[in-house]
Amino acid sequence: MNKTRLFIIGGASILFIAGVAQFLFPRTAVSPAPSGAVSKPPTVEPNTPASLEVKAVSVTPANRPAQAPFAIAQGDTIVSWDFKGVYTDNPELVAKAQAEIKRLSEQLATATSSAMILSVGIANQYELLGKGKEQYDYLGRAIQASPEDGLPWHNLGVLMERLGAFETARRAYEQSTIVQPEFPLYHFAYLEFLIRNMKNDTVSIEKAFAAAEKNIGKRQYLIDLRAKWETS
Repeated sequence: MNKTRLFIIGGASILFIAGVAQFLFPRTAVSPAPSGAVSKPPTVEPNTPASLEVKAVSVTPANRPAQAPFAIAQGDTIVSWDFKGVYTDNPELVAKAQAEIKRLSEQLATATSSAMILSVGIANQYELLGKGKEQYDYLGRAIQASPEDGLPWHNLGVLMERLGAFETARRAYEQSTIVQPEFPLYHFAYLEFLIRNMKNDTVSIEKAFAAAEKNIGKRQYLIDLRAKWETS
């Protein structure tokens, strides 16, 4: 397990303590915290990057997911939305995830302030089942409900990287660092993604390092990541 996974797990544990222990997801997805449980920066970047297309869509009933308010980047191709989830081959666990999806969907039907939390919760249940399209749809709902939260953007980056849509993943990871720049784990995840998949994109990597150092300081892990990149 690399260091970013440890940071993500640690971040999830803190959020569980904040009061959302009912959301239990795989290590690749970060669990949501209740609205207001995590402090926000004084000002929030109101716009997504110019390269990220945003579509205004209306909220639909919970059993009919809204269209995701972002587009797959031009040039990205998703061969298959399905993948082997943690629960895929276990009928008992599949039934458990389906029951949780039903429970959370019923709450989402009347949700207001908790719509982002519930949508991420449903998305992460679909991740356990290996259903990428449904996960994508509900992350879209989460972003639409609370675009200033980095959590659904980060989880979208994880999903798009898994599906091989690397430019879409890059934009999503980056957006998580823009809307919540005070969260180290989002910067670490973005930099690790770039080094892992786009190590020759010097401009993006240097920009990501500069943003991280500006917002969270020149931490040892950033120094280690730079050394890893420069020697790779």
